[in-house]
Amino acid sequence: MKNIVSAHIRGAIYALALTVSGIFGFAILLKYVGLGGGAVTAITQALKAISIFFGVMVIVKNVAKRAWLHGGILGVIYTAAIFLILSVIDKGFNLTEGFIFESAFAGVLGIVSAMLLRLRKRA
Repeated sequence: MKNIVSAHIRGAIYALALTVSGIFGFAILLKYVGLGGGAVTAITQALKAISIFFGVMVIVKNVAKRAWLHGGILGVIYTAAIFLILSVIDKGFNLTEGFIFESAFAGVLGIVSAMLLRLRKRA
């Protein structure tokens, strides 16, 4: 149990670090290259998906059963943590229905990531 909890913590930290560094790098890029609002949203969602995938990689290495469940849990933990971090940066804490959809999306991404990583491990 302790190993799984530490795997969740490490996975979440890796995913959060990747997201925050990616967002800052993307902000610097946006300063010099003008992109439309749709591109910003798409790139941000892709960055979140990649971050969740790498966070789930840490967990899948440390669990023997129900990797899909642990991947979904990491997705939800990631969403809550990144929401808090970005709320502090933005100096606004507005919990809306978008948070529920983001959590569900991240949970599904975590589940799919864990399933793909398990399939890759078997091959």
